[in-house]
Amino acid sequence: MKQTVYRGVEYEEALRVVRAQRYERAERRRFTNGASAKAVFGSGVYLVSHPVVAAQYAICHAETIGDKAAVLKQQLTLPGLFWLDERYGENELRSEALRHRHSTEALERRAAELSHEEWLEWTGDEVRAWLLACGYRGIRYRISPELTYYVCYEPDAQIKEISLLAVLES
Repeated sequence: MKQTVYRGVEYEEALRVVRAQRYERAERRRFTNGASAKAVFGSGVYLVSHPVVAAQYAICHAETIGDKAAVLKQQLTLPGLFWLDERYGENELRSEALRHRHSTEALERRAAELSHEEWLEWTGDEVRAWLLACGYRGIRYRISPELTYYVCYEPDAQIKEISLLAVLES
C-alpha cells in the first residue's frame, strides 16, 4: 500500500532530489544560521500528509540559506511503519523504547548529564534504534484527521516517484 506524502526543502536541494530520485540526507538538526530542526524520532526522512504544512517547512529551510522553497510530492510505501496517534503518541513511544533499552537508574544518570537539546537528540536516536530492532522501518504519526507525519528510516526503499509540486519565494 502506498500513500502520497510531501516534504518541504530548499529549491536547489529539491532539484537534486528529483534528478536523483532519492534524498541526500535525513532530517537536518542544525542549520547554517544556528536554527535547528528537532528530529524527535531519530535520523530519518520526515514527511507530512499535507502540502501546506510541507510548504511551511520548506520556507523555514529556505530562509536559513537564502534560497527559494520547494515542496516535493512522492509515494511512500506504508508497510513496516509503527503507528502513533492521539492515544499513543510521541511521549508513550519514547517511554516504551527507553524502558526496553535502559534501566531507570541509567536513564536518570543520562538525563542529568545532558542538556535538554542533547536529551531530545539522544532519545530520538534511542527510539529509532529500538524501532529498527523490533523490525519497523519508520513511523506513521496521525496528529489529527487532517495531518499525519511520516518518518522513514529506510528512505531509498520506502520513497518513490519524487516530483516537484511547488516552488515558493521565501
